[in-house]
Amino acid sequence: MTAKPERASAHGMVAVAHVAKPHGIRGELCMDSHAGSPLLFAPGQTLFLAAPGPKEGGGGPGRPKPFVVAASRQHTGRMLVTLKGVGDRNAADLLRGAVVYVAEADLPPPDEGEEYLFRLLGSRVYLADGPEGKGREVGEFEAILDTPGQITWVIRGTGGEEILFPAVPEFILGLDAGRKRIVIDPPPGLLELYLAKPK
Repeated sequence: MTAKPERASAHGMVAVAHVAKPHGIRGELCMDSHAGSPLLFAPGQTLFLAAPGPKEGGGGPGRPKPFVVAASRQHTGRMLVTLKGVGDRNAADLLRGAVVYVAEADLPPPDEGEEYLFRLLGSRVYLADGPEGKGREVGEFEAILDTPGQITWVIRGTGGEEILFPAVPEFILGLDAGRKRIVIDPPPGLLELYLAKPK
């Protein structure tokens, strides 16, 4: 069981990347993609870019603006994307740090055994049947953290604890977006780290 890491948005769109920096002098953008498919960046595809919030004082990204992809290619683990209307480095630099969205309807259907993470947010999380609790409820899947090397889920425990769960396929046994249910088999001792009572 795997989950695709696209993020939900308040705008009815899904975050699939962010602009890391301009690339070259002709307006090409270097994007860090967390989308499962490079087809989302294909020429003719509409991407919606939202400028990042202010660096100081908080605030989230601004309202997304549509851009049509003119060209794209993969390069050293990133996507290099040229957008119509972004013709030079100065224009590209204004988009540095922008969050990149696609319309949810433009997402390809997930493969069998996969699901988009944003559809799983709010799901109840249960342990697998076995010696560690026999299917007991762990809590609610609350948020997604991008951590180096892997995706980490934030699970709000039934007692209000924040549990950081490494979302690697061998620990995820079942995903059911329709029933809002996830079954996990965490590594030994992980839950005890978060659920231990203070002395």
